[in-house]
Amino acid sequence: DINHVNLATVARKAQDPNQRSPYIQQYNFGIQRELVKDLVFDISYMGNRGLKLPAFRNLNPNTYTFNAQGAPVVGLRELDSLGLRGDIQILENLGISNYNSLQTKLERRFSNGFTLLASYTYGKAFTDSVDHLSTSGAGNGVDVGEFKEPQDPKHRRLEYGPSEFDVTHRFVLSGVWRLPFGRGQSYGKNWSRGADLFLGGWEFSPIFTAQTGLPLTINQSQTVNIGGERRSRPNRIANGTLPDSQRTVDRWFDTNAFVALAATPGPGFFPNQIFGNSGVGILRGPGLVNLDFNLAKDFAIRERLSAQFRAEFFNALNHSNFGVPGVTIGAGFGQIVSASDARIIQFALKLRF
Repeated sequence: DINHVNLATVARKAQDPNQRSPYIQQYNFGIQRELVKDLVFDISYMGNRGLKLPAFRNLNPNTYTFNAQGAPVVGLRELDSLGLRGDIQILENLGISNYNSLQTKLERRFSNGFTLLASYTYGKAFTDSVDHLSTSGAGNGVDVGEFKEPQDPKHRRLEYGPSEFDVTHRFVLSGVWRLPFGRGQSYGKNWSRGADLFLGGWEFSPIFTAQTGLPLTINQSQTVNIGGERRSRPNRIANGTLPDSQRTVDRWFDTNAFVALAATPGPGFFPNQIFGNSGVGILRGPGLVNLDFNLAKDFAIRERLSAQFRAEFFNALNHSNFGVPGVTIGAGFGQIVSASDARIIQFALKLRF
């Protein structure tokens, strides 16, 4: 019954009927050179630019913003929901993004039972549409999977910053090595069939990854923006980044560098729509260091029947890769309470026929 709908609290969302398809311009340039036989080096620049990305805009931002105390404001006429009707969010082609990177690769092509691939990327990804249609909420600690609009819909440029998946440095080393042990190999040429069955023919495949952390956006639980659906960013009075020697899981960054906006001077009222000066993605979370590898061996049983045994090691170094610290001012602010899985070992036996 429409007569019983509270229009002041109904959230309305719409899509621009003239919305166009977003597009991305991609460009790259690279050089490849064979250093010695079977060893190739690549260096390249890769970039892209996203235009007309889907993003939300609030057509009906609050004229005034109140805190939980909800005290009346002197001077406002007693009209029904003056300036406080529900948000009207419209999905339009407002967003932009850009990515630029230097990528290098060193590859040893498979020869003599060995191949190796090492790659390094230095990149920067920026956007003004962080988490608008996201379901990951990678590092920003903002409500996951919900539609958002800018903190200040009148100044969208203030949302421009590192994207949620921006990784500045990333190094990956992988390879395959057929161990030279067993009959017909460099070592163990004269092994018996029994010894070769258990000790020969093994293949070792590692992959090592190291990368810097994802961006963090500091926010506060009180919403003092006229958008109403995105948590507000506080004031930043210092850099906020701690030296590596001072970082702990209990204090990943300088929590004293951020001050939540307060409701002043009157209780319940934020005058002049004050916004915090803290930006998007200004800090970084923990990086990642991980080594996975597997050992595999094939067994020929009959002409059309074979088996493969695999021993797989995940996080083989048992290295603690910490999760994202709390980014909302209050309890748990700056603290890390999660980490990736410890070492996992699993075995598999596969029959092929």
